[in-house]
Amino acid sequence: MSEWRNIWKKSIETCGKAITSQYVTEEFTQLRNTVTADNSKPYENDRMVDFEEGIAYECIGKIKNAIEIYKKVSGPDGLPVKHWKHRAELFLQRAIDKQNGKLFSEHFKDNYVTLDLSKNESLETIQWDAFYDIHSFTNIPNHIRYLAISSMSRIDSEPEMAIVIFRTCLEGLVRFIYPDEYEINENNKKTLGPLLVSLFNSEKLFSRGNNKDFKRDVCKIIKDRGDDAAHGNDIDYNSKYLCETIIDFITIFETASNYIRNNNIK
Repeated sequence: MSEWRNIWKKSIETCGKAITSQYVTEEFTQLRNTVTADNSKPYENDRMVDFEEGIAYECIGKIKNAIEIYKKVSGPDGLPVKHWKHRAELFLQRAIDKQNGKLFSEHFKDNYVTLDLSKNESLETIQWDAFYDIHSFTNIPNHIRYLAISSMSRIDSEPEMAIVIFRTCLEGLVRFIYPDEYEINENNKKTLGPLLVSLFNSEKLFSRGNNKDFKRDVCKIIKDRGDDAAHGNDIDYNSKYLCETIIDFITIFETASNYIRNNNIK
């Protein structure tokens, strides 16, 4: 793993700890003071560490602190890569909107029912709000959350790869939540599909809700779209397709996070 990606991964992990503990300054101070084997402090002055700290503050409702950091990382001395600086600008504007009283529904999809999903600006909005939201689902195991965050950041530029990893995240969640059923399925050399069907029919699948049609269940949709991407099937990765994929994926993450919390799964 490259040094940059390792720094980002540790920053995401620290962000999760900070959201859970509510001690954002303390958690990130500890990360910045980390000394590695070569006697260096790689996290000390990294702007991605700062960006993740801003996300942590926003997630716990300390919007003023988040705005201060977003201003820093989107400014002239902020994130060194142009497209990441633009993303920080989007986070800054959303935080300012929140500070000014603009409310967002607790249900991700409800925030976008009036948007034209075929427009690229809609994709940008949904993509980066989803990127933020995944950080807040701290009940999800860190390695799954990191994969989801990393893939969400590039679904616009590398949609096939991102959607394949979304499917991998789904399988990871099923394995974490239903380890016995997953092991039996593996021992029988069956793929994810039959396991999802079995869990759905037994009313165990965490995304089922009031839906009685497995063909419309978000777990099946993400599984199928991940398979399409992995197998190189002829898919038009247009804005509408990607927006709908993100919304379904976030539905999985939100319901899985709630399921893990409510059932005290460790």
